[in-house]
Amino acid sequence: MEVRKSLVVNSTPLETRIALLENGQLCELFLERTMNKSQVGDIYKGRVAKLLPGMQSAFVNIGGVKDGFLYLDDPATPRLGVDLTAEEESEEVVTEDLPPPPPPLPPLKEGEETLVQVVKDPIGSKGPRLSRHLSFPGRFLVFMPGIEHIGISRKITDPIERDRLRELIRSHVQPNEGFIVRTAAIGEKDEDLVGDVIFLRRLWEGIQAKADTVPAPGLVWQDLRLLQKIMRDIFREEVSTFWVDHDAAHREVMSFVENLHPEWSNRVKRFTSDLPIFDAFGIEAEIDSARQPKVFLKHGGSIVLNQTEALVSVDVNTGKFVGKKDLEETVYLTNLEAIPEIVRQLRLRNLGGIVVIDFIDMVDPVHRDEVLARFQEELKRDRNHARAGGISEFGLVELTRKRTGPSLERLLTQPCPTCNGAGRMPSSETSLLKAYRELVRLGERLRGAEVRLTLHPDLAVSLNQEAREGLMQLARLLGARVQWIERADTPRHAVVMDLQLQEQDSASA
Repeated sequence: MEVRKSLVVNSTPLETRIALLENGQLCELFLERTMNKSQVGDIYKGRVAKLLPGMQSAFVNIGGVKDGFLYLDDPATPRLGVDLTAEEESEEVVTEDLPPPPPPLPPLKEGEETLVQVVKDPIGSKGPRLSRHLSFPGRFLVFMPGIEHIGISRKITDPIERDRLRELIRSHVQPNEGFIVRTAAIGEKDEDLVGDVIFLRRLWEGIQAKADTVPAPGLVWQDLRLLQKIMRDIFREEVSTFWVDHDAAHREVMSFVENLHPEWSNRVKRFTSDLPIFDAFGIEAEIDSARQPKVFLKHGGSIVLNQTEALVSVDVNTGKFVGKKDLEETVYLTNLEAIPEIVRQLRLRNLGGIVVIDFIDMVDPVHRDEVLARFQEELKRDRNHARAGGISEFGLVELTRKRTGPSLERLLTQPCPTCNGAGRMPSSETSLLKAYRELVRLGERLRGAEVRLTLHPDLAVSLNQEAREGLMQLARLLGARVQWIERADTPRHAVVMDLQLQEQDSASA
C-alpha cells in the first residue's frame, strides 16, 4: 500500500512541535522547547574533570549543570551509521564497507582540554554522552574528519547507483577525511554532491579555527535547530504536504524549498484556520493517547506498552475480538493486526533499547513464520535502526531499537514527588505550555480579560523564567492581563486557569 506522508508544524516562541503523518496517522513527533533545547550534534571545547581508569572513561566539563560522559576508547567504526547523530540513525553502512579500526585517540589527562560532540542528551540523573569522533550531516553526506572511509547507506540498494556514488566521492575526498553517502543522495546531480563535500569541509575548517579561540569549557559549534533538521532530513520526495501555522516558520520553509527544490513549492501550505493546527489534524488527541499504556485495535484487540529502566514490554491481547473460525485463527489475526500498531507506537513514543513483545501464543508454525515476516517487513518503516530476533517458544520477540534521546513519556513528564517514583506527572514545562496553548485557542476572546493562573508553589519555583515571560507576552499581545496566584492546595502538575471576560461575569477554561 502506498504511504502518503505529511509534515505538520506547530511553531510558537516557546516550543516547536513537528508531526510526521503517514496516511493521516501520527507516526513520529519531534519537539524542541526554548527552555530545554537538545544538545545533540553540538560541539564543545571541554575540560576533563575526572578520569575513571577502571571504566576507560572520563567526565568532561562542557559548561552545563552536569559533566558529560566520555568513553576514552570510543571506537569510530561502530559509529559509522549507528551513533553518528540523532538524525542519522537509519543511515547504516554495509558491513563489507567497514574499514580497519583507526589509530587510537591520544590519552587524556585531568584538566586537559579536548574537542567533543554531544551524541546523547542528558537523561534523568545522567549527563550528556560525548564522543571525540566528530561527524557533520549535510543534505546528502555525513562528513567524518579523521576517518579515512567512504560508506554507502544500506537503503541505497541499486548496485549501479552505489558504485556511481562511491566513485564520485572517492574522487573528491582528501587525506584524513571520511564520508557516508545518505539515502537522500539517490539520483542527485554530481555537482550537488560535490557541493555538499565542499560545504562540509569548509564547515570543519571553520570549527577548527573557532576552537583555537574559544576558552574551555565553551560551545564551539551549534547544530541546526529542529525545523532546519526536519527540512534537511525528512522533507523529501515522498512527503506530499508540509503544513506550517506560523509566518516566520512558513517563510523559512519556503526559502529552503525555493533554493533547493523550487518544484516542491506547492507542497508547502500556510495553515490559517482559527482552530489550532494540531487540533485540526487530530494530533493533540493522539499525543494524549500516546501517554496511556493501552492502545485499542480496530477489531477489539489491544496492545499494552510499559516502559521500565531495563526494557520496554509490549503485550498483545485479543480483548473483545472473538474471530469467526477458531481460536488459532483469532490469535493469528490479532497478532497480524497488532504489528503495524506496535511499530507505530514505538516510533511515536520514541521507545528504544531492548523491547520484548509478547505475541499471543500460536500453535501453527506457518502462522508464527508469517507473523515474524510481517513484523520484519513493518520495521522497515522505522527510520531508526531496529533489529528483531525470532519468536521464542514462549511467543516472545526480542527487539533492539536505537535510542535517540528521551522517550515521549520522559520528555513530557517528570517523576511524581509524592509516590517515590512509582508514577509520573506532567513536567513543569508541559503544564505551562498547556496553558499557553489554551490562551492561543481562546484568541480574541481574551481582549480586555483578566487571566488568573493558579499553581502550586513547587511548580512556580521550577518554571523557567523565559517560558513564563513567553506566556505573559502572548497574553499582552491578545489584550489580556495576567495574575499569578500560588496556592499549596493546587495540584502540583497543573496550571489552573480562570478567566474574567469583559463580555460576561466569569468563565473558566
